[in-house]
Amino acid sequence: MGAERSLKGAEAVFLALLTIGLLGLLFLIIYGNLSNNLGWVQDSASYTNETLNLSNAGGTPAGASGRVDGSLSSIVITNATGGETITSDNYTVTGVVINGSTITVLYIGWEVNVSYTVSFDRAGEINTENVIGNLTDGATQFFTFSSVWFILTAITILIGIVLGVIALVRKSSGGGTSSKGNRSEFVS
Repeated sequence: MGAERSLKGAEAVFLALLTIGLLGLLFLIIYGNLSNNLGWVQDSASYTNETLNLSNAGGTPAGASGRVDGSLSSIVITNATGGETITSDNYTVTGVVINGSTITVLYIGWEVNVSYTVSFDRAGEINTENVIGNLTDGATQFFTFSSVWFILTAITILIGIVLGVIALVRKSSGGGTSSKGNRSEFVS
């Protein structure tokens, strides 16, 4: 009975370790798939007549500065001194950065007024993405440093298995001694 109980205990331990490992993999898969797929709707804000120096190096309007995943739309740029509208072939927009066109350098270096709508991620989305990123990065980093731990764990488990087998064999054979004293007899 003792050997059977020991084997059931070992089976329960290995089953628990397998369950923990599978749950860990499941969480990594879930969090990896959730990243950027939670269906957040971007927030937006509109600004009127912000002053900007139109240059080749690009400039970010103040209301769009620091916005995560920001993008500009409904852009109207006017000359700050003359008031005439500057057409879209005189600038390009990348995200929240407005660059003066190198093709038509007419307005490069001019002070302009920019009216626009900026769309950007909300704080809840940013925080959620940070949590998902931290979990997946932490798990990935753990596994890059874990090879030594896995080797030590494997050696420890193997030693435990060997000791368990030795203990089971000794129990089933009666401790290595026969009923005739300290001498063991083998019959062939």
